[in-house]
Amino acid sequence: MTKSAPSNLIQLGVCHKPHGIKGAFSFILDNPDDSILKKKMTIFLFPKDSRSTLSTDGEEFEISKINFGNKVIAFIKKDGEEITDRNTVEAMIPFSIKVSRDSFPEPEEGEIYLSDLIGLNVRDLSLDKIVGTIYRTSDNGAHTILTIKQDDGALVEIPFVENFVPYVDIEQKEVGVNLPHYV
Repeated sequence: MTKSAPSNLIQLGVCHKPHGIKGAFSFILDNPDDSILKKKMTIFLFPKDSRSTLSTDGEEFEISKINFGNKVIAFIKKDGEEITDRNTVEAMIPFSIKVSRDSFPEPEEGEIYLSDLIGLNVRDLSLDKIVGTIYRTSDNGAHTILTIKQDDGALVEIPFVENFVPYVDIEQKEVGVNLPHYV
């Protein structure tokens, strides 16, 4: 990559397969129903393993066309040159798809992006003290799960529901939680 990727990249999905013979990619997005990806958007692609010809530092591309449906099909270009053949696509995959956090639209009132939770301090409300930070988020199909990395290094997972997480204060960089305590 000629210039370095921004430090605030957020992964939105991956690509493991080409689509058709004309240079299309079949994206698998973490949130296909509410994706921010659109035509002319800058994306950064990072190889998932050594089969990919992409630079390990990532490479910058632009979406030239994207269709959402049963599959998310995208055409991309680099330095103004469209990728138009399947062989080039196959050489690039597998890769992860990332975008700058700055390209996200502002959330609606009372909404947050899960990616904004990563690194926030976690206050255990029963102890009234900071006990760690949000390490990652995931989804188990029923709930979003917050993984907390406690100060002692232990990982604790809790559902991101009001009973366990009564408040999130992005400005104060803090999440209040009701952690289970075992005797």
